[in-house]
Amino acid sequence: MARIKSTPLHNYKNNSYLISFESFPFKKIALGVILLLSLLGSISPAVATPDEVKWSRFDIPLDGKPGNWVLADGSDVQHLTMASDGTLYAYGKGLTYTLYESADGGYSWSAMGKVTDAIVDIAIAPDGVVYYATSSAIYKPTHDESGDIKFISLPSPGGAGSNGVEITSFDITRLNNNVIVAGTRDTDIGEYGGVYVLDEIAPFTWTDTNIGNYDVYAVAFSPNFPGDRQLVAVVTDETDTFVTTKFGSAGWGATTGDARLDKDNSGVPTPVAVANSATIAFPDGYDSEIVASYFVAIDAGGDNGDVYKIVNSVATDLNIGSGYNLSNVDVTGLAITGNAARANLLAGAATSTEVYFSPDGGRNWTRSTKPPTGQGNTYVAMAPDFADSGRVYAATTGTESAFSISQDSGVNWNQAGLIDTDIIDILDLAPSPSYSEDNTLFMLTWGGEHSLWRSLNGGAGWERILSSTLASVDEIDRVELPPQYSHTNQIVFIAGTGNGNPVIWKSTDNGQTFASPQVAPLLIETWAVVNDTTLFIGCQDAVNNHGLVYRTTDSGLTYSKGAIAGSHSLNSIVLSPNYDEDETILVGNTNGWVYWSNDNGTSFEPLPPDASTPPLTDLVIVAFDPGYSRNNTVYAASNTADEGIYRFNIGTRTSWEKIDSPTGGMVSQLILSPDGTLYATNSKADGGMERCLNPTYPLGPTFETVTRGLDDGAQLTKLWLADNTLWAADAATSWLMTYTDSLTLPVTLTSPPDKASGMGTIINYTISNVSLDWETLRGATEYQWQLDYDTDFSTVPTGFEGNPRASTTRLPVLEPDTTYYWRVRASEPVLSPWSAKWSFTTSFGTEAIAPELVSPEAGARGMPIKPVFQWSAVAGADSYELLVSADASLANPSILKTGAYALPTTAWQCNTPLNYDTTYYWKVRAISGDSYSAWSAVGAFTTELQPQPESPPPPSPLPPPQPTTPDWMPWLMPLGGIFLLAFFLVMMMMLITMIILTIKVLKL
Repeated sequence: MARIKSTPLHNYKNNSYLISFESFPFKKIALGVILLLSLLGSISPAVATPDEVKWSRFDIPLDGKPGNWVLADGSDVQHLTMASDGTLYAYGKGLTYTLYESADGGYSWSAMGKVTDAIVDIAIAPDGVVYYATSSAIYKPTHDESGDIKFISLPSPGGAGSNGVEITSFDITRLNNNVIVAGTRDTDIGEYGGVYVLDEIAPFTWTDTNIGNYDVYAVAFSPNFPGDRQLVAVVTDETDTFVTTKFGSAGWGATTGDARLDKDNSGVPTPVAVANSATIAFPDGYDSEIVASYFVAIDAGGDNGDVYKIVNSVATDLNIGSGYNLSNVDVTGLAITGNAARANLLAGAATSTEVYFSPDGGRNWTRSTKPPTGQGNTYVAMAPDFADSGRVYAATTGTESAFSISQDSGVNWNQAGLIDTDIIDILDLAPSPSYSEDNTLFMLTWGGEHSLWRSLNGGAGWERILSSTLASVDEIDRVELPPQYSHTNQIVFIAGTGNGNPVIWKSTDNGQTFASPQVAPLLIETWAVVNDTTLFIGCQDAVNNHGLVYRTTDSGLTYSKGAIAGSHSLNSIVLSPNYDEDETILVGNTNGWVYWSNDNGTSFEPLPPDASTPPLTDLVIVAFDPGYSRNNTVYAASNTADEGIYRFNIGTRTSWEKIDSPTGGMVSQLILSPDGTLYATNSKADGGMERCLNPTYPLGPTFETVTRGLDDGAQLTKLWLADNTLWAADAATSWLMTYTDSLTLPVTLTSPPDKASGMGTIINYTISNVSLDWETLRGATEYQWQLDYDTDFSTVPTGFEGNPRASTTRLPVLEPDTTYYWRVRASEPVLSPWSAKWSFTTSFGTEAIAPELVSPEAGARGMPIKPVFQWSAVAGADSYELLVSADASLANPSILKTGAYALPTTAWQCNTPLNYDTTYYWKVRAISGDSYSAWSAVGAFTTELQPQPESPPPPSPLPPPQPTTPDWMPWLMPLGGIFLLAFFLVMMMMLITMIILTIKVLKL
């Protein structure tokens, strides 16, 4: 066993350059040029990519400004208000600053203007400017000298802020400038508030609209106020509640009459007095002159409120909870989109976080299946694109309150911001098996309550998808994804307790919803998920003192009989990498024992089988080697100090073998990657993580302690792995740490090519100018190379290894005609596996043993055009290469006997005629296997002159005289011609006659 401490990242530069080529003499100039260029240029150093092979904090939900207010421990979120562009505003009660804004749909929030007031209402002006109200004043934004937003107060309406008078609500519209209406109440019995209007320009005073003896709980301008001049208010005389309207200069109720709220639609109004709040919501296209219908919601206390539809002076109780046997429901929030007859309505309860939705103008209502977290006062809003997205928002108060989002019209809610919780401990993590592709992971935390979080973008954004605050959830202890999890198979399992029973919940939609829990036989202490329906759970039967393993194949609906695995509770359970074939399971308990089963969990036996005492102590973590089907190797570790990590070969060993023992180390988690790298967290302070690339190495694996990037005192406990990314929980800080191990792959060698020959330059009987080159590894800052005469590398010669910081190195002087083997690995910040072993062979011999040219002799002239070439022998040579060219540089050779055409002897009769009277240059070198000698000196010779043509032969003698033609011969020749012509004419006549006779015969 060897141990290496990981070292810090270094900064450096390196100007070495790779040179590797055959040493032709005519390339010496090129060599010089390359060497010069190598001095002028530079090789890029192997700088590590940030956050690779280094621990760093992983983004999780954080409190306050640094975390964009995803967490807001101790807060209540109230008065959720949305601008026309979708920007959200809310009152963060309980926080240092209280007015918050979100421009991304509620996933991140920021405080506005350093407001610290207790806010009772928020309103948005038509130009998008946000105003807020306290119980005594209304505030509008401006900018200070530095350009930062600040809020200034307007005059107090109706004496608000004194004598029990409080502002309850306000609204803003625009005529020539902003106009504000405010409603007040008087907290004294028998004393009342009013409705007041303020024109921001002139006169800058509030005008009393003389509403009468009423406390006002909601007031609003008609959406068409510039045209109809309508005001609407929800008021109470402390006995009844009315909805009253005012048009222009007419009095309240003078035009349409007041609508009295009847909480049971009995026809005989049942008195109901709004006691806490009221909300007014206008549908799209509201027109007071055509269909003057709108909606109000009241919180009357004692569940006497509800949502009402108002048509002129008639109020109809919509009974939003009637489908759930609720006669009335106090309502805090109300939102609407669409026209009145087919409006989509969203109502948030006041005494719970239930949200009710109606798609048909209030005729039918459904309630949330998974409501927002919190305890009450639920404020709601609907996204501008609700018709397409179904996205709605809610803000709640009380313990674990939050801003929540629903993508399904309010059926299921997830918390996204201003969440009243804390993350004290990270209990579990479940990264997607394809995390590098989908960036999906689930996290389970505790901070007073258990919270299940989901991120779909690698931690950049989180949603809380489940909380133990829900009525049916007591605790959530663990979360796991099946190995088959993918974007088309989004199964999620969680386990814990619900309604006092140990249970398993299953989700088929990526954690958005969970089916009814399935009760487990006993409290689940550890588990392993096989696939979408099959799980193993480890439990303890405290009555009979047995550790039991149960199997379910229907997601927890039914279980097998528990198989006994020792007499103590169980701490870990893992499945063989080839479980589908070998059905092998490994279990570690809380008393130092390891058990295994190769019959699919039907029975378990200890490892070693004949052990009488536990091989380890306390809590035991177990793991399979990824090559278990070949090597039968398993691992175990204990959280006991100095206990270390052990290895066991089932079937070949009789005891556990300790392979790592960090001083004082307490191993709390053990994981092996598919490529065989072993990782283990050492929960001792500053213990870091143990890392080993070769845990199966029989002569002792090499372990590294990785602490790079960790703060002093860090205590890594749990450990999770997906692809080459690891996560660990730091118990000292409650942070989630991550480590990307990009150095589990070997270095790729590039030059010299494997089995290259003739390497280097021959200088003074030695070989120089050989360099090694390889591809950089992502994250590596230093490399180690080794050179040896064989592939063993057990005793590397002195000077034959080094640690460059770039991906190239110049070798020392080498021997000629010698085969060398080489390899490379990353050495910093952690080790990588060794590369493949490549070889090269240096040039053959030295200049002194290069062949000597014999014939043609240097400078010879008159050589035949097919000369005989002859040279001296070189000891050990197998063949010789010959170059002949009319070019002094030996370019464009006329004769090229190389490679497969090399000559087996030291003499060769040229079989290709050369040119006459031409000077030729030639050289020879010897070959032995894949090695070469130096080239001989270059010889030169000139071929013979072209032979002159022979003299012409003497003229031939005159021919003898011919006999003379007779005088009568010229007269005879015309007669012969006449005879031939007559013969031709006769033959033509006969042919014509035959043709005519043939035609006649055919006609008959």
